[in-house]
Amino acid sequence: MKAGDFLRLLDRLAPFSLALDWDNSGLQCGDPERPVARVAVCLDPTSEAIGKALDLGAELLIAHHPLIFKPMKSLAAGSPQTDALVRAIKADLPVISVHTNWDASGMCPALADLLEVRAEGFLEPVSADYLKIVVFVPPESFPDVSEALFGAGAGHIGGYSRCSFRSDGLGGFLPPPDGSPFIGEAGLYTETREQRVEAILPARFRDRCAEAVRRSHPYEEPAFEFHRVEATGAYGFGIRGKWDPPREPLPWTASRLGTPFLTHAGPLPARASRVALLPGSGASFLPQAKAAGCEILITGDLTHHQALLAEELGVGVIAAGHMETELPGCERLMQELKAMAPAEEFFLIGGESPMPVWRAP
Repeated sequence: MKAGDFLRLLDRLAPFSLALDWDNSGLQCGDPERPVARVAVCLDPTSEAIGKALDLGAELLIAHHPLIFKPMKSLAAGSPQTDALVRAIKADLPVISVHTNWDASGMCPALADLLEVRAEGFLEPVSADYLKIVVFVPPESFPDVSEALFGAGAGHIGGYSRCSFRSDGLGGFLPPPDGSPFIGEAGLYTETREQRVEAILPARFRDRCAEAVRRSHPYEEPAFEFHRVEATGAYGFGIRGKWDPPREPLPWTASRLGTPFLTHAGPLPARASRVALLPGSGASFLPQAKAAGCEILITGDLTHHQALLAEELGVGVIAAGHMETELPGCERLMQELKAMAPAEEFFLIGGESPMPVWRAP
């Protein structure tokens, strides 16, 4: 496979159209044509993580957080960001980020499974930007046109590929007097059996799918159209769910994540049932957790003002560490890619927590 092939696989798992405006998900550096057989997955694409990936012989690094977050005015050595970027470029190591698009698709379910929270919905549902193409083809041309569409990125629904729908009908058309119709004669009205073919595609693949139809369709003027599709319900930020039976929030969270480094604010019940989850920097979703009737919110980070807000709202919040709450999602991402690309080797680069626990002597 090539690095660009992994971009397409990731777009199926976590559509890049889900990424928030301020985010920078996608190919950060490197050649999309680079052959790839060994892939490293990490949380942060630091210079250390890039070095570990190279030591493992990886030809691609897939990171959750972007390598390039804000516009850069210089690539001069001396800063952690530029040093990591230059190191990856010198080593011909492509780096791909799946950040807020993975937050909205796979990051939260991974943490929910680890904490045994039965998910009931999202704190903030979002919709991916999808289109449906409808094209009319002679039955014998369906294999050629459908293969062209699938090759251009159409036909993926969740983990399924090559998805389409066909229905039979009767098409009619009048070619111009100087036309060269595939069926019928110039200047004469013609009716023929046709199939209506439908397939889903990411909106950003519109032009390439249109070109695929024109290239593969036998008609002089192929008839096709696009319709906008809202893929609601499948994606969202944060999960609201339930512990059944109720759990002791602090001991249970610490034991499942394997870390004693927990901070908390707001009222924590002795046993909680209604739970909200948002890995990483998710404490800003305290109002959504309150509106969803949740007793506690489990996230990674917690600021002073967010702690005050938790007290005011009457919602307990547990901050279990940014890395600790997002590494399960990175492992889930690696496992999903393994299933989609079984011939390639994958490695998870975990790293050490940048915030170790200090205890007084």
